[in-house]
Amino acid sequence: MSFFPWKASRLRCGGERGIPARTAPPTAPFPRSRRPRYPRHTGSTDCPGNERRLQRMKRPIALPPWPDPDPFEDPIAMALVREVCERDPRGLSAAGVANRAGVSLAEFKERFDSFDACLLDTFERFIAAYEHRVGSAFNAHSDWRTGFRAAAYEAAAWIEENPVLTDFGAAQVLSLENEMVRVRREELFLRSAEMIDRGREEAPDPGSVPEAAAMLAIGSILQLLTHRLQARVPLDVRRTVPEMLHGVMRVYLGDEAAEEELALAPPPT
Repeated sequence: MSFFPWKASRLRCGGERGIPARTAPPTAPFPRSRRPRYPRHTGSTDCPGNERRLQRMKRPIALPPWPDPDPFEDPIAMALVREVCERDPRGLSAAGVANRAGVSLAEFKERFDSFDACLLDTFERFIAAYEHRVGSAFNAHSDWRTGFRAAAYEAAAWIEENPVLTDFGAAQVLSLENEMVRVRREELFLRSAEMIDRGREEAPDPGSVPEAAAMLAIGSILQLLTHRLQARVPLDVRRTVPEMLHGVMRVYLGDEAAEEELALAPPPT
């Protein structure tokens, strides 16, 4: 990820001289943001066989537009992420974010009324970028199983490319006294559960799928992710995707489909 005024190789969430760090945060640089490159499903029946496929085509999920301004290209947004990852919550301030971003406090206040306003805006934009990218992967396929597999690997790619942002959004914001940020975090995972539960529409016996299946699945994923981030355990998310898919497919599509997930090769990186 390139963004003004820093180069990606210089922006690391590892602390700077004179800036206290709570714990040793991830040291990988922020990569360039990747907008999705997936074709948009039009539902056209012009191509042979499409009319039949439409009868079993999954419903796409609603996608937010790519955020503007792009948070990956916004020095204030990136500085806020670093501040939250490195400072004790009691030391967070608008002045600290402005100083790290290389702008004056007056310039900061032209855009944001307070630190909390900047925090919520930044979090909203990164959530929109994540949902747009992962949701585009899901919508690029006509059936739920293939779409969900693509979305799972896209989410894993996001996490591995953005370890600092993942730490910021999944773990560090929990230490902040900002209720709206917590609400937005929960809403993100509720929408992820909605994507999982679209599998009910392709299940051989939808009535046999427990009502809370999607919430249990996303809850276990979130709990594992948050625990590893807080314990500073290295993330190897891509390797865990087949096991996660196995558990989800077993609930919605049965044992045979679940076993197939363990044998399928992951998409190329």
